[in-house]
This record gives sequence, structure tokens and C-alpha cells, in this order.
Amino acid sequence: MKIPHPVAPAMALMAALALTACGGPAETNDGAPGSNTATPSSTAPTPASSDATSTAPVEPTGPGFAVTIKGSKVGPNAQGVSAAPGEAITIAFDADRAGQLHVHSKPEQFVDFPAGTSSKELVIRTPGTVEIEEHDSEAVVAVVTVK
Repeated sequence: MKIPHPVAPAMALMAALALTACGGPAETNDGAPGSNTATPSSTAPTPASSDATSTAPVEPTGPGFAVTIKGSKVGPNAQGVSAAPGEAITIAFDADRAGQLHVHSKPEQFVDFPAGTSSKELVIRTPGTVEIEEHDSEAVVAVVTVK
């Protein structure tokens, strides 16, 4: 009987974790109750289409946060936000470049933003804690608690 090498299980776990990192294939949205509303991605990220709207920046009346990008500086840093499932979260942008937010919800969502000032709304339907990162810098700008 051959005894497995003690490092093999740890290497398998690390490989599995690496495959689930940001940038992996998007989950699909089957339209089931509790699923998010982002359009699924098969080859390239797509913006959160049906629930994301772009307008001039507005002050949020409900939950929300502002993202500022100036050169290599991205803020805020993991700002806490609370929302109810299905409640619109307003994101105001002031950016010197276009970019994309990656919403680590189930299914994952993407929110594209232009250079300049703009606002988008995001809806997360599944309860839990969701990190939102600015994709180019990988900076976590918000952590949303959905309950």
C-alpha cells in the first residue's frame, strides 16, 4: 500500500481555490427566485444590464456609495453598505478613466463606468456579504451586507 504524500492534499486545495478567484467563468442566472439580475457572461464580462442605469451623479436616497478614481488612487476602501434583497444600491462615480466594478454576488455581476462623473444602480437579490472590487486595480471599494 502506497501512502500519499502529505503535501498533495494541500496542493489540491490551493489549486481549487485558485480556480475560483476573480476572473473565472461567470455563473449563470437561471431566473430562479433569489437569483441576481445580471446578464450572465460566457466569454467576456457584461455590465449588470437590466438593473444598472447610468445617469449624471445623484445623491443616493437609499443605500449607496461613491467611487473615486484619480490616477492610481481608488477609493473608498471596503466601505460597508447594507441593503435589503432586491433593493437598489446607487453607485456614484468620479473617475479619470473608464473601468468596471466586479460584484462578487451569486451570480456575479459587472458594472461598467465611463471616465468622468456618472451614477449606476445595482440590485443584489441573494442575501449574504458581497465584495465589490474595482477590476483593474483589484481594490475592494465596498462590502455589501444583503439581508
